[in-house]
Amino acid sequence: MTRPRFSIVIPTRERAATLAYAMQSVLFQGFDDYELIVQDNCSSPETWEVVRQFRTPKVKYQRSPRVLPMAANWEAALALCEGEYVFYMGDDDALMPDGMRLANDIFALAPLEVLTWQKYTYWWDNALEPLNRGRLFVHTGAGFQMVDARALLARFYDWSLGFGALPSIYTSFVRRDVIERVRELSGGTYFTSSIPDVWTGIVNCLAATQVGKFERGLSLSGNSGPSTGCAYFFRSKGAERRGDFFKEEGKSVEQLTHPALIPSVNLEILVADQQLRAKELFFPDDPALTVKIPSVVATMIVNINRDHGSYDDTLADIHALAAKHGIDLRTCRIPPKGPVPTEPTQGPVFGADQKLFQLAVNCAEAGVRDVHTAARLTAAMLPVVSINPK
Repeated sequence: MTRPRFSIVIPTRERAATLAYAMQSVLFQGFDDYELIVQDNCSSPETWEVVRQFRTPKVKYQRSPRVLPMAANWEAALALCEGEYVFYMGDDDALMPDGMRLANDIFALAPLEVLTWQKYTYWWDNALEPLNRGRLFVHTGAGFQMVDARALLARFYDWSLGFGALPSIYTSFVRRDVIERVRELSGGTYFTSSIPDVWTGIVNCLAATQVGKFERGLSLSGNSGPSTGCAYFFRSKGAERRGDFFKEEGKSVEQLTHPALIPSVNLEILVADQQLRAKELFFPDDPALTVKIPSVVATMIVNINRDHGSYDDTLADIHALAAKHGIDLRTCRIPPKGPVPTEPTQGPVFGADQKLFQLAVNCAEAGVRDVHTAARLTAAMLPVVSINPK
């Protein structure tokens, strides 16, 4: 038997309420050359009840008999993957209705090792940030370009580019031989870290040379209440989810943080931790890829008002990290605490250059309350893209 074109993997733990919609978004497509792997990290029976409702041989289900750290659970799913290209999506995310078709057409035209894209974003009704609940954020770009992965990595390390621009397994179809190259470099694992979006973005840049970026989103990020990433982004609201994450990892924040940093749940410190660990493992002597602590501090300052409720904690972290590395903050302008946001975003959103950046849609008014339907609404709003591989 020939291997399928795509392996779509959904790791999950105790999120039956959103898993059904994530699976629907994969299974209800016109494209047929794929497999769907649900990797259950020792959830209660409700998760299996959701999976078994989809009576199709395309679904492979595997359940760990005990709770695994995130990296181990994600690594376990790789053993089931038979597809030529692999993509991981959250159990509250969605694949766009034309996601696999468009990817397949691009691969028919270009011998890419990695195809990455810019995701759309849907906030579930139980999202941690109340002002974002029920909101869908859609950008309109549809351009394609080849990417210099090494240059991308250098910009990430000098903090001129965020980790969201990296070709992560969360935002990319990654060819299997890239994954195997990473395993050879790291001593046998692809998911060496339990921060898979940042970590795989770094290692894919190291192992792949043919990387293409599609502005058109092939998937949609669904931010629900249990989202681990949101628990760091909205620090003041995510203590419960972070506590569950630390319990699943079997480690404290002190044990999870690189000793060159300070123990903290600040997002920039989390990213810097991944930079440090990747550098030590893969390129310890490369002067072009160096972790710049002053840039970490500067980025923390720029984003100090990202979450209004954690301003004081972030300010304390800025001072602590600066003191640890002898950085003089007297030359830095730290913004004062901003006003409490009161209005949700709706309608056109413009960037600093006054160009249309994205559109914020009130999904509740449109009768949309799940990520699968949000993906279909997004597809209906966007121009039809047709790629002729012939």
